[in-house]
Amino acid sequence: MKKISLIAALVLILGSTTIAMAGQHGKSGECGLNPRALAAMNLTAEQTEKIRTLRQSHERDILPLRTQLFTKRAEMKLLWMQKDPDSEKIKAKQKELHEVKGQLQEKNTDFRFAVSKLLTPEQRSQFFSQKFGRHGGPPGPCGDKKFGQGPNYK
Repeated sequence: MKKISLIAALVLILGSTTIAMAGQHGKSGECGLNPRALAAMNLTAEQTEKIRTLRQSHERDILPLRTQLFTKRAEMKLLWMQKDPDSEKIKAKQKELHEVKGQLQEKNTDFRFAVSKLLTPEQRSQFFSQKFGRHGGPPGPCGDKKFGQGPNYK
């Protein structure tokens, strides 16, 4: 049991450090935004700067939630690794995970709407018509499995 606790602590520390150092980006470099699509919208220098500022603020806002999500996932793995997994503890941890995911999704949605307010009507139309993932909506919280798959991801 001591060995599992030590391994869990190590995983949590390494994971938190990795998240903090890597930032919230997938491969595309923009949290929930496709940089190629933004570039194709012919943004003004002012729009680009405002979007960059919004993105930085958004990244600071979601870092604690992403860290919580990583930690709760590690805790969930530990619960499943127990000799006799406790169903109630696992279900409670799942609820915690869903709550954090929901908070991340809300913040990502707020961010996308804040960006859209900076765009002209034509740019906004382009912005919302982009394909972001297999479900036709924007990717989930930065770093989820479908984020950063590139423009040809279906």
